[in-house]
Amino acid sequence: MVLFKSLSIAATALSWASTVGAQTFQRLGTCPTLGCVFPPDQTDFLAGQYFDIRLEVHAPVNGSEATGKTTPDTNFTFTITKQGRRPQSAATYFKVAEPALERWNFTWYEDLFARDAKTPSLVNVASKIYRRVALYQPGEYTATLSYNNGQKTTASWVVRDLATVRKTKNIVLFIGVSNLRPPCYCTTADTIMTTNMISAARLIAHQTVNGRYQSRLQMDQFPVLGHQMTHSIDSFITDSANSATALYSGHKSTVNALGVYRDSSPNPFDDPRFESIAEIFQRLTKGGVGIVSTAFIADATPAAFTAHTADRGQYGHVVDTFLNGATNFTWSNWTGPDVLLGGGAEQFNPGKTSFRGQDYYKLFASKGYNVVQNNTALSSTPNNAKTLGIFTTSNLPVWLDRNVYKQNLLRGNSPDGKKGNATDVPGLKEMTLKAIDILNARHRKEGWFLMSEAASIDKQMHALDYDRALGDLLELDDTVKNTLAKLKQLGCQRETLVLVTADHGHGFDVAGSVDTKYLNAQDGDRKKRGAIGTYRESGLSQYVIPGSPQDTGSGLQFSEGAAFPANWDPRYTLFSAVGANPDHRENYQVHKSGPRTPAVNTSAAEDNYIVNYKDAVTGFVVNGTLPVNNAQGVHSLTDVPIFAQGPCQEMFGGVFNNIDIFFKMADCLALGRSK
Repeated sequence: MVLFKSLSIAATALSWASTVGAQTFQRLGTCPTLGCVFPPDQTDFLAGQYFDIRLEVHAPVNGSEATGKTTPDTNFTFTITKQGRRPQSAATYFKVAEPALERWNFTWYEDLFARDAKTPSLVNVASKIYRRVALYQPGEYTATLSYNNGQKTTASWVVRDLATVRKTKNIVLFIGVSNLRPPCYCTTADTIMTTNMISAARLIAHQTVNGRYQSRLQMDQFPVLGHQMTHSIDSFITDSANSATALYSGHKSTVNALGVYRDSSPNPFDDPRFESIAEIFQRLTKGGVGIVSTAFIADATPAAFTAHTADRGQYGHVVDTFLNGATNFTWSNWTGPDVLLGGGAEQFNPGKTSFRGQDYYKLFASKGYNVVQNNTALSSTPNNAKTLGIFTTSNLPVWLDRNVYKQNLLRGNSPDGKKGNATDVPGLKEMTLKAIDILNARHRKEGWFLMSEAASIDKQMHALDYDRALGDLLELDDTVKNTLAKLKQLGCQRETLVLVTADHGHGFDVAGSVDTKYLNAQDGDRKKRGAIGTYRESGLSQYVIPGSPQDTGSGLQFSEGAAFPANWDPRYTLFSAVGANPDHRENYQVHKSGPRTPAVNTSAAEDNYIVNYKDAVTGFVVNGTLPVNNAQGVHSLTDVPIFAQGPCQEMFGGVFNNIDIFFKMADCLALGRSK
């Protein structure tokens, strides 16, 4: 049987942004030849981890790769062999039936000139996919696709060594990131936490005397510090979908892709999948799984636990996978997380934005979940039952607005869909501690895995709202501190590995201070820049305890014993910036009326962003460095730190790839299987 699909020429470069790599466009990421194997060359596997195999043979119709052969070879063959053994057909090796042949076509732009001229290249495709297979024996494997009368594409795969002893019962994985969904230039985001951001957060929350800090962040006190490289499989700048996928599965992917290798098919749900650590952990141990985020819960970082799609924007589908797992093809027997907490009520209330218009509050309740919609209900819900907590539409309000500028909570964002104001909203700390209580009550014997995401660190960094980003980073650090205390209280601190990391970074740094009083008194942009103090003129830290002898009333203040500044609107602030930004204006003062919008669109026909005339009105214009269709900042190449404490902590020191975090966690939990 042959299945036919088509992808229209309307699928322009924007819809193929996930193939962006070292060159602006690629025909298909990780497939430089006309024969494609997914998983591609240089892939590592956990022994016993389920995955799919997609094969594609391409026949370019036009463009620089055209050979005159416009019909793809449908008689291709595929073999697998372990090092030192004879090759076998995949069907024989995995003891499965030969899959049906599929056919479709797609278009792509070879470069920016072709995009501007609207002259796409057309490619016809023949394909097969083997579903839900696994490799169990550690070692090196060779997968070979043969096509077009002797051409070959070879992929070298490695099944990593087995860890036979489980060294930790529980894992708490803190993610300080959530990001923009390329190529949408809107306010969706994930978590970032770079060394430079941690340094800035430490500066505004902890007092120095003669250059020495009198207290430290909780993260500073972790015994092990490592760094992870974040690049994706076919581009060196990542988004949170594929970087979270790497952290949770050990497989790199493409921008926008969740739990799959992106193929060229137009169907966002048929791409070759691989199991996440949550799916493996629940399948093998029957242990508990918790997912917590300050983002809308279908955002990329939480979604990567259960979703398998080439398009992270399939939010309703993501919510359905939280409840039901992957249902379009045979996969792991997922029974749902024990606790799921965050925002994004628009995907739960019945209507246009929920999956197939269904009421997911009712569907979760029908499967035994307690459903809560505010912090009061969350704190009182019993710990022995599965719990769904959705507290707002969209993302949860940030720490600064929940605790300082509370008038910004009046947003008509109630989770019941009635457009009331969600004012009784838990923060990251409240959600994380409750999730631990639930997981420990339900799975103290089997163990549990919790992911807790401080999503708006990144969301606010995208918006160049550094005060709100740093506020949420400090909330993350305070949550880590209270988590360690909770684990000690429950008696499980010594059997719980705690990790704090991010899935990518931004090019943020601090280069001095700003006298905002002086800046606001000047006329003209060039004179306003004279308010910036660098080197010696940056001055001593102005972050003092209120009422202390050092308190002159002019500096950022912090409360004794707390992890947050007490005064967010001082005279002297941080001269901070990112390296990639749209046109905008800066006055280096907190935005009291809510998260900032640095640039606005001038065109209804196409994105053309300029300085927002309502934003930072007393500041000076900063010319953008990004294309004019970017409304916000973007991610950077920087490595991001990972802090480790608990069993296996020694495994997380040094510099390594983001996929290695999955393999290290899997080894700590002894999730590999030899049969």
